[in-house]
Amino acid sequence: MNMKVEEIIREVPELNHEFVSVESLRGGLSNQTYKVQTREHTYVLRINSRQNEYLNLTRRSEVEMMKKASHEGFAPRVISSNFPEQFVVTEFVKGRMLEKDDLKDDHIKGMIMDRLKRIHRMEGHGRICTPYDLIHGYLKGADQFQVKQPNGLNRLLHRVEEIMHWRSNDKEYNNKFCHNDTFLCNMIYTGQQVQIIDWELSGVGDVFFELAIIPFTNQFSETDEREWLKLYFGYFEEEAFHILQDMKFVSMVREAAWGMFYSGLTKGENHHDFDYYKHAEYCIQRIEQGIYQL
Repeated sequence: MNMKVEEIIREVPELNHEFVSVESLRGGLSNQTYKVQTREHTYVLRINSRQNEYLNLTRRSEVEMMKKASHEGFAPRVISSNFPEQFVVTEFVKGRMLEKDDLKDDHIKGMIMDRLKRIHRMEGHGRICTPYDLIHGYLKGADQFQVKQPNGLNRLLHRVEEIMHWRSNDKEYNNKFCHNDTFLCNMIYTGQQVQIIDWELSGVGDVFFELAIIPFTNQFSETDEREWLKLYFGYFEEEAFHILQDMKFVSMVREAAWGMFYSGLTKGENHHDFDYYKHAEYCIQRIEQGIYQL
């Protein structure tokens, strides 16, 4: 067992009491997560990466929002958060990560939209995290790690800046609380409910950035995207479709910046079999080909 994991289990009474076993959980690329089994309960221990230091987001405010979402019934209950900058313990939600094929199920798709709307109604307690903050934070971190800048990035950043200024005029949908990381792998389907996990990037941001995450990672067709927007707003407007395309572009640039940052942060480590820098280059190549999907 990892020494740090062993120490945390000893420190947290709920984990230590009648401890049975611990196993690494797969799925996340940013943090280390473990399933901890005691005689009566199952928990998730997340050991945080250092990314929030570079993004100006406190773990304590993240935990506050996790508790609020849990109270509203669509996030796991927080068990221990005495040292939020280092780790957090939540209840283990029995279920499976949502997958692309689940988006064919209208009931599940409706539940996803219900969760997004409820997230966007939450109060952020001043916690701000826009897609532009994420890009800036990741690139600043990558620069500190002396990560080489891929060809073509500056031109893309100029376009992101244009989108940011244009979107600042939208006071209705550009100032709402967002999860900002609503990939399908962060949605657990219990068979009856959809639970949202990994709230570390949550903050006041742009609803359209949130709405772009699933379409740009699941190869939505134009028709799929129009239906997706209609499902959220209750109607379809051409302007919303164009905004979604811009946010898919921003999402791709965010992915590139994230890949650059993590290639520097994890240099010399072997936590994941994933080439972050190649991911950044891939995203930039896709954008240059006019493709705003992973």
